[in-house]
Amino acid sequence: MNWKELKEFANSLDEKLLEKEVILWIENEAVNNIEAMHLEADYYIGEEEEGCYPLSDVGLTIEDIKPNGLEKVYEKGDPILW
Repeated sequence: MNWKELKEFANSLDEKLLEKEVILWIENEAVNNIEAMHLEADYYIGEEEEGCYPLSDVGLTIEDIKPNGLEKVYEKGDPILW
């Protein structure tokens, strides 16, 4: 799903449903403490890493991207749900 599809779905809901809490089902788990925000920095991931992070969280700079084999996966300002 992209943000356009999410917007179209939300716009199709009546006012009563729009007041309900958002729930994300993942297999046997329900996530209901969801917030929306825009990323405040670019996020990167290393070749053999599982999570992504802003450079400032790990004490790196733009010059450290290539030597550390990092790839940008999200840009500052991207919308996310967390």
